[in-house]
Amino acid sequence: MKITAANIYVVPTGFRRAVILELETDAGITGLGEAGIAYGLGTTAAAEMLAAMLERLVIGRDPSPVELIWNDIYDQGFWTKGGGAISMAGLSAIDHALWDIKGKALGVPVHMLLGGPIETELDVYANGWWLGCNSGSAFAEAGLRAVERGYRGLKLYPLGMADPITVIRHPARRSLRQGESALVIERVEKLRAAVGEDVAIMLDFGGGLSSDQLLPLLRRLEPFNICFVEEPVDPALPGALAKVGRSTPITLAAGERVYTRFGFHILLETGAVSIIQPDLCNTGGIMEGKKIAALAEIHNARVAPHNYGSTLATAISAQLSACIPNFMVLECFPDYASEPNYVPILENPWEDNVKNGRMPVSSMPGLGAVLCRSTVERHLWKRVIPD
Repeated sequence: MKITAANIYVVPTGFRRAVILELETDAGITGLGEAGIAYGLGTTAAAEMLAAMLERLVIGRDPSPVELIWNDIYDQGFWTKGGGAISMAGLSAIDHALWDIKGKALGVPVHMLLGGPIETELDVYANGWWLGCNSGSAFAEAGLRAVERGYRGLKLYPLGMADPITVIRHPARRSLRQGESALVIERVEKLRAAVGEDVAIMLDFGGGLSSDQLLPLLRRLEPFNICFVEEPVDPALPGALAKVGRSTPITLAAGERVYTRFGFHILLETGAVSIIQPDLCNTGGIMEGKKIAALAEIHNARVAPHNYGSTLATAISAQLSACIPNFMVLECFPDYASEPNYVPILENPWEDNVKNGRMPVSSMPGLGAVLCRSTVERHLWKRVIPD
């Protein structure tokens, strides 16, 4: 079998700009992948990086030796070493597509190729349920509605303020404005009172604050039984993260802006995090995620994959989640289809199968994802073919 061509789609879908890869083979088997730059800046840069990797190091090859192809790109791509969002997102998408092809060729799900399944149903937590909320009362009402739908875990951005361009405006210059600290506490306090003590509340701080505001804020949040605080400091500051870990009893999580096992080694060596959050669409892909999970085991940490991409990203994340022994919970956006200007990526989104806060693991071959061609093909960015 040979890889004969590839299509790269850049699809504006709700609040995301999904970069989707479709690899074609001469056996008629196609593989899907996603480059995880669905928010923030860099979408088209990731698409171009992906195209360059495909043109120089993938097209024309046998797709079977996934590890060999991954290492060839990592070693020859130059900017891949040391990690980085654009380069590693491109490499991640290729990894996904190669595993998808292999699983389809062998007639088994990807998780079966990696030793699974350990889990046949995955615990998920809801994100995005807070859209349109600002006051504590609004967060409480929206959170209660999500719990009534069966979700037992809720994530929010208590430091985030509504923004017409980015949806959520994280703190600028590592500080909160006057009055915002009180609003943070109000949001969490009223949400906890509404949903009760049995619902997990996760707080994403977006890497936002300096220690002078962060540490007092964490102390004020201690009474509310927080499951974890995500990215309490800028991910470029492992020393500051270690300081926070020594200063609070609240569990800390991080990892969406950490790349490859090498980056996670540095993160875990801080001793600050008990939960890591690799994003399989930008940290190096599924096999790299498996290696990162094994590294986390050595540090007695669990894995809660970060998942803020398209519905394809969910299928990808679920494959890893099903086959690692230290899986904790998977991020899920249950209302993805209600976002403005939503465009379907898959015909069979895994999110639609969630019941009582659990997502069944599909037994479909490969990634278990069927591309919605009628909508995605309108957004072709580039077709890559042999010279």
